[in-house]
Amino acid sequence: MKSLLCSLLKQTQLPKEVIIVDDSDNEETAELARQMSAAFGGKGISLRYLRGGGQSVTQARNIGIKASSGKIHFSIDDDVVLYNDYAENVLKVYEAYPNASGVAGHMEELFLSGTSNGINKAFMFFSTERDRCRILPTGTSYPVPLTRVISCEWLSGTNCSYKREILQKFSWDERLRKYALCDDMDFSYRVHKYKPESLYMTPEARVIHRHSELARIASEQRIDMEISYHAYFYFKNLKQTYVNAIGFIYGIFLGRFMISLLTRNPKSVLYTLKAQLRLIRNVGKVKQGIFN
Repeated sequence: MKSLLCSLLKQTQLPKEVIIVDDSDNEETAELARQMSAAFGGKGISLRYLRGGGQSVTQARNIGIKASSGKIHFSIDDDVVLYNDYAENVLKVYEAYPNASGVAGHMEELFLSGTSNGINKAFMFFSTERDRCRILPTGTSYPVPLTRVISCEWLSGTNCSYKREILQKFSWDERLRKYALCDDMDFSYRVHKYKPESLYMTPEARVIHRHSELARIASEQRIDMEISYHAYFYFKNLKQTYVNAIGFIYGIFLGRFMISLLTRNPKSVLYTLKAQLRLIRNVGKVKQGIFN
């Protein structure tokens, strides 16, 4: 968190306000906000500290949006560090593309080996593609390398921004609880369907994602969440065509199982099978966004 706040103070285009929504179970973030309030105030930036509801990342995002006042709202995870010209380059995209509903920067350190990326593509899991950012029935693609400003079907929640009018129409889905995997896919893809070709990513707005372990959850629960939340996203957002249905069944069952086998971790295989069986037994509840 401190690294993110320091990178905000170094921006060539300073924000008018910074809102911290804290879901932690200690006072460390509150103390950090108190310590840094003078530094932000000295640059004319309002630094506000709010307690989250403790339910989910999506709930925290909605709290921050309701408390903010800018015409463009940035949502940035606490384990992200921004390059100094990040905000400036995001705003340049809004100026160059008046139709833009949302703009994100690029995680330049994201990398998958050729073998891993090929396996993930074959089983419709997360993969990377040159200058493409797509939604698949059971996964996504992320642009690596990113050589130009591109139109996207989804934006990563690690760093994203949206115009106020979009945030007045859409909210983050609070049925996705705790770490809320797929929350960024769900929110941004709904915006994409409402206003196609209005989400952008720029290689000039660079970020470093340090993947904090503080918000991570136990491996069995994470695998269960990954499978059930991807299923919820599919039923909620994608057209129920034969092609999509085949892709979903292939990716969520055969694909996830094969990937678990390739980890050579018996627990991963067991947890994946248990999660798939729970999905089959509770598919009606999953479609409604009812999760235990």
